[in-house]
Amino acid sequence: MTEIGVDWRGIEIMTDKFQHYIIRLFELTPRQASIIKQEMLARGAEAAVSWQICSMDFGGMAKTGLLLSGTLRQLYQFIAKLKLQPFGLPDLAERIENALDNYRNDRPVLTLAGRSYDWSVKTYVMGIINITPDSFSGDGLYRDKNFIEAAVEQALQMIEDGADFLDVGAESTRPGTLMNRGTFPVNGDAARVSAEEEERRLLPVIKELANAVKIPISVDTYKPSVAEKALNLGAAMINDIWGLQSPEDPERRMAKLIGETGVPIIMMHNRSQSGYAHLMREIIDSLAESIEIAQSAGARKEQLIIDPGIGFGKSHQDNLSVLAHLDQLKILGCPVLLGTSRKSVVGLTLDLPVEERLAGSLATVAWGISQGVNIVRVHDVKETVRAVKMCDAIRSAN
Repeated sequence: MTEIGVDWRGIEIMTDKFQHYIIRLFELTPRQASIIKQEMLARGAEAAVSWQICSMDFGGMAKTGLLLSGTLRQLYQFIAKLKLQPFGLPDLAERIENALDNYRNDRPVLTLAGRSYDWSVKTYVMGIINITPDSFSGDGLYRDKNFIEAAVEQALQMIEDGADFLDVGAESTRPGTLMNRGTFPVNGDAARVSAEEEERRLLPVIKELANAVKIPISVDTYKPSVAEKALNLGAAMINDIWGLQSPEDPERRMAKLIGETGVPIIMMHNRSQSGYAHLMREIIDSLAESIEIAQSAGARKEQLIIDPGIGFGKSHQDNLSVLAHLDQLKILGCPVLLGTSRKSVVGLTLDLPVEERLAGSLATVAWGISQGVNIVRVHDVKETVRAVKMCDAIRSAN
């Protein structure tokens, strides 16, 4: 508008008229849906509803869904009016407003080890270090008798290549290895690793890395006891593939740990098997529960990072669909981490083995950045950093 000579006062008036949003609502009563339809139409906006709502024929209808479509101004006017209505609509209005605000606004800045990580400035790269003998990606270091030195060497190379974070794990989770059999166990074909064995592999590496590197070290574990010991040795973040909802942690000890220590946590969506009625809704609801668990334990919003869990409890088509709708995760108001590096979603799409999945992995990174992802977790740091810089440059030029 500035380029075509619109007056600044006109720009202020018109800006929110040029921003258009579509919002899907679930589990509404017919009465709620009918009121919402009327209020949206009264503002020149639209609400797509079942024909039964339009005809006022609610026979047999307990719950329904709808789509809202309107400009930012229309939606905020609608929200203000909805707050004055009965039938539970004020609570719904608050939830719509929070989702809209979260979607539009920047994530909270993370301060860690004296550094600030502003998610609106750039996309951050997290390098993967596997201290396992059986990593799906073939890069597990535990087979090397000098695995500690090998891990430090790999970390230093990743930092030289531009990594912002390191993620160190000692238990292979092998997402999707049994996908073609229709099952999705937590650890795929990988052997279950005890906390003692995980510590034996992981802790010496964390100790050495803490003395050797200056960037934050994330510990990839869902076991609270392992995470606590790693933090004591210098790890600065936790990456929990169960998003504080591990079946092995019913007492929520991991949540208490982040609440007490104040460290950031990556909370991934996970489940033991696929099969979704509403894929993105169920993922978002589960991650919202993870956020609630964390905050109930005393964690601050700026500590929380979410991950949709590509390859975990999802079919190949599920994974592609999650990638297609990554931007929806922004309604939760947390930075989003994407981990697709060398995974089966790339291998099955391109029919390629692990060692030939770099190009496909970079494509998912570029797409993720276009959808608002804030961190990418990868094996190939140098190539990814270059791709990320290019994507960020294009995005910032818009």
